[in-house]
Amino acid sequence: MFDDVVRSLASRLPPSWTVDVVSRSAAGGSVIFTSPDAVAGEVAVLTRRALAPRGVEALGEPGSPGIVAAPWLSPRTRGLLAESGWSYIDATGNTRIAVERPGLFIQSEGASRDPSPKPTPGPNLRGPRAWALMRTMAEVLPPYGVTDLSDALGIDPGYVSRLLGALSDELLIDRPARGRVLTVEWESLLRQISTSYTLLGSNETATWVAPGGAEQFLRDLSASKLKGWAVTGSFAAARRVSVAAPEIAVVFADDPEQIAEATRLRPVRNGGNVVTALPYDRVVFERTWKEDSIVYASVAQVVMDCLTGFGRMPAEADALLDWMRRSAPRWQSASLSGVAAEP
Repeated sequence: MFDDVVRSLASRLPPSWTVDVVSRSAAGGSVIFTSPDAVAGEVAVLTRRALAPRGVEALGEPGSPGIVAAPWLSPRTRGLLAESGWSYIDATGNTRIAVERPGLFIQSEGASRDPSPKPTPGPNLRGPRAWALMRTMAEVLPPYGVTDLSDALGIDPGYVSRLLGALSDELLIDRPARGRVLTVEWESLLRQISTSYTLLGSNETATWVAPGGAEQFLRDLSASKLKGWAVTGSFAAARRVSVAAPEIAVVFADDPEQIAEATRLRPVRNGGNVVTALPYDRVVFERTWKEDSIVYASVAQVVMDCLTGFGRMPAEADALLDWMRRSAPRWQSASLSGVAAEP
């Protein structure tokens, strides 16, 4: 593995840079980077057959420049390594090398999912129940326990307990054994959801043309007195951040056909200005908020949809996440009752 790491590092270096082996050990070894102007710096390399977030916690902060290498590193593991000051590289191409001497920074993206996953005894962090639970925890301030979450979401308490255990192992929440959730890494939870959830792939969507345009469609929808809908995507993000003028309205709906009939939408395959989505879970209608008579999905749901949406949505998600960091906990709810915070 160490030899593979050295070859991979060499292939990623700028022209005229070199990387040479200094030493080898059971844990990896060390290499020396040399720049074209002959400035050199030694860096330790730690090889691991696997590394989970708990393993990053055990590594602590590097006392000197260090690179962690593994066959695959999850997005959460990579984030924790970077926060702790470690560089990293995996066999799928996920790379972040930051060395002060000589000044070197390399970053590339590889696989977001493990290409050779190992069987796990507990639940994975994918699927509607997991997304609903993680979204709820991101937007509701703790503390709360298994029974609280089970009752609020109508999910089996055994499943909730197992999922909380998995989230704790990923360092996404702080929860003593069999205890209540004390703290939540809300942004990391939302990014974890986006590794398996997608706006168009996880909901049953349809594309339409609103003759009067997307904005007129939203006005017509708010005036229709229909229930069971919530706007997400660009039009929702634009209520808090400005990236570009929204063009396509995305609406979660219990009955998309009813909305289409009431607002005179015409179905199309391409080039529409309205997308309706039959939601992955009823949680999309929890903690909604209203402005100018239009109902919007929770800010956390809007981020999930923009992170995994189309066009400029990912850029809107980044801007909205920045707003959420600055505004927390104002946009978060104080309880699981379903009452929205004022975003």
